[in-house]
Order: sequence, then structure tokens, then C-alpha cells
Amino acid sequence: MTDSPETRTMTPLTRLEQLADEAAVAEGCQLVEVELVPEGGSRLVRVFLDRSDGPLQLDHCAAVSDRLSALLDVHDPIAGGYRLEVSSPGLTRPLKKREDFIRFQGKLAVIHLFAAPLVELPTEPVTVGPGKTAARKSATGANRKQVKGTLHGMEEDDVLIRVSGTLIRIPFRSISKAHLDFEF
Repeated sequence: MTDSPETRTMTPLTRLEQLADEAAVAEGCQLVEVELVPEGGSRLVRVFLDRSDGPLQLDHCAAVSDRLSALLDVHDPIAGGYRLEVSSPGLTRPLKKREDFIRFQGKLAVIHLFAAPLVELPTEPVTVGPGKTAARKSATGANRKQVKGTLHGMEEDDVLIRVSGTLIRIPFRSISKAHLDFEF
């Protein structure tokens, strides 16, 4: 089986993500993230999975690993040797898609921004993101490039997060990365 011209021009990581997503969906899982990490003279391919209809089990990881290994053997998107690792993303699961911010409403999250927002408080909800002006420094920590609080889903193209009692609105495009957090 040969790859199409479109897939031959993809970066190795993009092609890996596509193949990993295909294997995950076929086994009833959701792809969370794929990492391609240098490891000695070869590479480590890390695939993180989740399930929306229950907990991710070791059997799910093994099935996706077997299916993905077969796909990698056929399509060979990685030059040289590699080691494949398939697992759960853990307690600090990354939030990458808009659906993640909806699915994990009520959970503690950390959101990293491309630029430190300037926020005007205390109106609710507060919009944060590049280009906003601030009347004063925020007591909620929203003037930093990192915001930690409880997710309240999405509204239009904004992520809603409650920080120190204030609901903050963050444009999705302003988020460089985000992940769940946990309280001790």
C-alpha cells in the first residue's frame, strides 16, 4: 500500500498523529497527544490516549499499540529506528481541543498564554488576551502568562475559567498550552 501525495508531504509528526488517531478510533479510544522524542540513536514515539465512555485500561493501550505498530510498518513515516510507547496522559492531561475544555468543566486546569494578558477587573466575565487594557493589576493572577482555576467550558470561541472567584474569558487562540491540574 502506498501513501497518497498529500500524506507523503506531511511532517513525520503530523503523519504519526494521523496514523495514531486512526488506530485509536478503531479501538474505541481518543488520541490526546503524540510526541516524537530523540532517544539515543533512535526515537521514542509516545502516544497518549483517553476514553470518553469509561476509564482507559491496559488492554486498550495494548490494542492501539498493536494496531499502530502494524500501520507504522506499512507506512513507515519515521526514518530509522524507534520505540513505541502507548499510555494514558495521566492526571495532568493536556487540553488541546475545544471539546476538552467542555468535557472537563468543573476540573482544575492551568492555561498558558502566548502573551501576558492585561485584564480589567472586576466585571464578569472578564476577557483576557493580547490587546486588552487594564485599569489595575489583577488580584487573580490573570496578568501572568499562566492562569490556574476551575474550567467552566466554552462560550463561542472563548474558554471560561474561574480564578479566585472571578470568571475569566480567554480567547482560544491566545492559549499556547493547557492541562488539567490536581489539588492536594
